[in-house]
Amino acid sequence: MSTAPNEPSQEHLSHAFQPHPDHADAVNGAIRAIQQLLLEQPGLADNLRTATSTEAVRKELQNHGIEISAEALWRHRGSLLKDGQPTWRG
Repeated sequence: MSTAPNEPSQEHLSHAFQPHPDHADAVNGAIRAIQQLLLEQPGLADNLRTATSTEAVRKELQNHGIEISAEALWRHRGSLLKDGQPTWRG
């Protein structure tokens, strides 16, 4: 049985990248913690929007006890606030 052009074979699918479940759980937990923090402290959203870099946002969140990588923050920056807009310009 052959696959159609541009469709991965079953063998290829079995070796496809899968994120480490602990990492994904940690990032998802941090995102939920950030969203909760933003609900509890609406002024923090303004601080994040005016941040000049993802690293600055990461450090601000670290000050609030939330550990998350700058890369994970960048990937989720549009899902942190209810309006779905990017949280900071980066």
